[in-house]
Amino acid sequence: MDLVSKQQQQSSYSARSRQQIIALLQRFKFVRQSLKCSAKNLLHVDDVFNKAKIAVVYPIKPLYDLVGERLTPACKRAFTRIYRLFDLDRDNLWNDNELRSFQQTIWGMNMMLERNVIEWKKTALLVQHDSQHGERLLVDDKITFTGFLTIMDIYIRQNKVDVLWQVLWQLGYDDDLDLKIPEAIQSSGWDDLDSNNFDPSVWRLTAFEVDFLSSIFYQFKSDDGDLLCSEDMTSIFSVFSTPLPLWSVRGKKLLKHCFSLPRTDEDVTTPPASLAGVTFDPEIQGALPSDPVPSPPSISPSGVTISSSPLPSIDTSKNTMASCSPLNKPMSYLCWMNHWHMLCTISPSTCRTELFCLGHVGDTLETSKLSIPTGDTDAIFVRALVLGNNDAANRSIINALHDTHHHDYCSEVNPKRPETTCSVSRLVLSAETNTDEIIHLILTEIPSTSVSEIMKSLKQKLNSLLAKQTATGERVYDMAILLFDAADEQSWRYAKEIESKLLTDDMPRIFVGTEAKSEFTSPQRTHRDHCRSMDLEDPIIVSLDDPKLDSKPLLLRHLVRCTQDRGFRSTPHGERKRRFASLKKTCPIVQQRCVCRYSNGVCSQRGEEG
Repeated sequence: MDLVSKQQQQSSYSARSRQQIIALLQRFKFVRQSLKCSAKNLLHVDDVFNKAKIAVVYPIKPLYDLVGERLTPACKRAFTRIYRLFDLDRDNLWNDNELRSFQQTIWGMNMMLERNVIEWKKTALLVQHDSQHGERLLVDDKITFTGFLTIMDIYIRQNKVDVLWQVLWQLGYDDDLDLKIPEAIQSSGWDDLDSNNFDPSVWRLTAFEVDFLSSIFYQFKSDDGDLLCSEDMTSIFSVFSTPLPLWSVRGKKLLKHCFSLPRTDEDVTTPPASLAGVTFDPEIQGALPSDPVPSPPSISPSGVTISSSPLPSIDTSKNTMASCSPLNKPMSYLCWMNHWHMLCTISPSTCRTELFCLGHVGDTLETSKLSIPTGDTDAIFVRALVLGNNDAANRSIINALHDTHHHDYCSEVNPKRPETTCSVSRLVLSAETNTDEIIHLILTEIPSTSVSEIMKSLKQKLNSLLAKQTATGERVYDMAILLFDAADEQSWRYAKEIESKLLTDDMPRIFVGTEAKSEFTSPQRTHRDHCRSMDLEDPIIVSLDDPKLDSKPLLLRHLVRCTQDRGFRSTPHGERKRRFASLKKTCPIVQQRCVCRYSNGVCSQRGEEG
């Protein structure tokens, strides 16, 4: 509408045109503002172009649903993570210091900073007072998450969309509300088993990451106990479009590039009906824009609001996805940490990307006021690769070790990819101390079909996963478990073939036989003789007929000894190697003579070292 004449500015016409404009705004939600302008009289022409520029640079569509008059789900997820970043004491509230930290991070030091903090709290208090739905925007003079979203909503209704974009851009979100992951985390070398710069130390959670995960657990756990229920789990992962953890169906896509996949629970091997049509978050990329506005904005009426509603429309209802959580059973703290240790063993980069999205932004100590135990720091970790020619027997042993007797874990009948499972248990290792030790058990089963098809590449991967790296002296996995049927000679030959073709002398291994009987027979004597000829521990025999596997404590202690006991014989002629290294240090002048006098077998095996 071009106001080109004075007649058009008469009161009667002005009133009629105003009614038309209001009707236009109410009918078409995408119409943001009305401006009086005249190209002939050069009235507010520059405002038209400025508003058009703002509409392009700061689009409202990714942030706000104009039809539903509320923040979009993607925008709400982004601000959920942002709110957690500055909730340093993990009480789900923003105190004055946390609010100042947020505003200072976005707009820097400013004379208006303190006044703006007071203004935010006054606005939240005013909206809370006028609200008919009982939303609590302030608790003990601290801003709640609902209060934070309400203030963001008010900025949009005042046509200050640029404020929200300044916050999002400054904290690493792009124009599509995708979070930019630091290149240090996305480094493909972490998961590349064939890389020359392979470092097993990154396949372990750091103390800072354990601290962060502990804080997250105790921040979101139910008030009635030290357990995470399905609703708690949904709240933790609400920053993702599909609020499920990586060890559920959501991890199948994100971990498809890894050596193994987590074996998912049977009740979520396919997405639940309520998840139909929901797409998983892709690998998040983006770029940080520059030139943020240096001063914090104030909340004051300006322009024409989008809606005639007197209060912002914020959806504060609980997420209805709770029933879709794979964790339909409560999860304890140790079980929570156990799953994260498994994820880091599967893929360090994907695990740390997940942590970054949850709010872990660096190696800084948590300042949480929560009471967090330190039980996991003294735990014992057992990580093992399981190989054998009978996948069904392998699965039975794995399920028994994890105490999943009723098929709590399931997968394909003949899986083609290695699959990783985990569990945590308490076990008395020493009769003298008679104290329970926390055991984190992480097992990766390599199917027999996979071994035969990718023998060459598998050997290279096992060299990275099992061999001790000279730079750090660490391994990703502690041992290989070679399973065989004690009554089947072909199964025994397969185990020996795997040992000779895939494992080198510096890779730890143990032999585990499965049998219905418990007495030593002639074939078992053959197995024992083979291990003794290589200076390995005798095979341990377990029964598959016992559904509860009463020999589980014995087998678990055997695995723990392999990781903890230096005298445990898990590498061929390991004791001879240690004695030889000691001889080289004590008598370097006559080391060759010492070797020859020690053992004829050592001379042939140590020729290169001598």
